[in-house]
Amino acid sequence: MADGQNSGAGALAKKAVRRAMAAALVLGATALFIGTASAQTGYVGILGGGPIYKRNLTNIRELKNAGFNELIVWSVEVNASGDLNLNGEFPLTSGGKYIGDQTWPKFAHDLRNIKTGAVTRVTLSIGSSNFGDWENIKALVDAQGTGRKSILYKDFAAIAAALPVDAIDFDDENGYDSESTVKFALMLGKLGFHVTMNPYTNSNYWTSVVSQINGQMPGLVDGIHLQTFAGGAGNNPCSGWDFGGVPVFPGLSDQPSAPPYLTPQQAKGALQNWHTQCGITGAWLWIFDQIQGTKQVKQYARAMTKGVSDTAPGK
Repeated sequence: MADGQNSGAGALAKKAVRRAMAAALVLGATALFIGTASAQTGYVGILGGGPIYKRNLTNIRELKNAGFNELIVWSVEVNASGDLNLNGEFPLTSGGKYIGDQTWPKFAHDLRNIKTGAVTRVTLSIGSSNFGDWENIKALVDAQGTGRKSILYKDFAAIAAALPVDAIDFDDENGYDSESTVKFALMLGKLGFHVTMNPYTNSNYWTSVVSQINGQMPGLVDGIHLQTFAGGAGNNPCSGWDFGGVPVFPGLSDQPSAPPYLTPQQAKGALQNWHTQCGITGAWLWIFDQIQGTKQVKQYARAMTKGVSDTAPGK
């Protein structure tokens, strides 16, 4: 999900590769990721669902101007046939073709608009605590592989062609099949996407998977969205979550039902502590849906950005 931006040349190269891959379904983009892991740090993001795609122009302006530089759109569901759907209410693909414009025709336009502001990275997050998405991905990979004729390849080629998405986030909370996960990630890399992980437990599994993926395509996994709330309460990005140079971005909660709830000021303090302890350079917020239409969107963005910067505590 440095300052979270590629160099100008690197960004243009990545976009060019993605356009070519999406249009021609050509493989061989591995070189895109070599040497980029160190540059892909410093994302301060916010995660949200329906309020992002349901055509609320106030929300679009908030997300564009608040100061977050990553937008995480949640949660992509994958059904048994491979079709993609956001939150069971927004079909994205069918039969390997993008159909999102049939439900929310301005979604792609709004994402591009958001990216003309502070946001430099749009990430689609797959899965959640719901059972099925990652089990379906495993079954599809086992049955069809991840080549250009597979439904998953077609799905995500269609996403790459239709939406300004830079990364795919893996929120697997019950599947945990390393073989299919690695193959799926490498497929996404060949389509021009980066990959992030969104763990809350099972650190040994996640560190192993990231090592396997980046061992084959260096820099493909370029960030970890570590949950430190709800089921992940008590997680510490400075301890127990070492990904060998891949930056860990702790997720904080603005939702009392997903404790610990932190105000913007408390969020800044928590991040300052971790920044001092182990040099974290980014973070993310759960969840935009809770604070849409309020001053808190900008307050959290400013507080969290200050929390991972080198300013002295209290500044």
